[in-house]
Amino acid sequence: MVFALTAGLYGCQVWATFSLTYDSSVTTRAHVFHLGFLEKLLGVKKGTDTHCVLRETGQMPIFSIGSDAPAIRFWNSLLSSNNPLREKVVRAVLLIANKSDTWTYQVLHALQDFPASQQFLNAIRSHESIHLKQFELTLREHIFGSWRELDTTG
Repeated sequence: MVFALTAGLYGCQVWATFSLTYDSSVTTRAHVFHLGFLEKLLGVKKGTDTHCVLRETGQMPIFSIGSDAPAIRFWNSLLSSNNPLREKVVRAVLLIANKSDTWTYQVLHALQDFPASQQFLNAIRSHESIHLKQFELTLREHIFGSWRELDTTG
């Protein structure tokens, strides 16, 4: 699957942590614009069920595939540096991780929906890096599992 996104969105997944969960990703302006385009393409009424439109066109929500991995790569890069300032930043972001408007809180909140989430949550809370390939496989299976579940209920 290929996504063509504007250059203005480059790297936004790292900072758009508010949209890491499926429910929040479908409310972003980028997704609403994408969905509006698909509705016009299909010739269906505005407000047609999001899942139906996306499945009919073989699309996924813009931020659902691969949006968490850049945030995890960013986390791993914070840990891999031997820069003392970065170490202080890591400690500081973990101290304020319970405040809902922080990057760390939003990443941890998004990870709670994942299978095997405790493994990833514990790694972040204990200042450990996350094995990216394992994370991406878990993420992919989670997304496709959610879509299969929606197919059986919808």
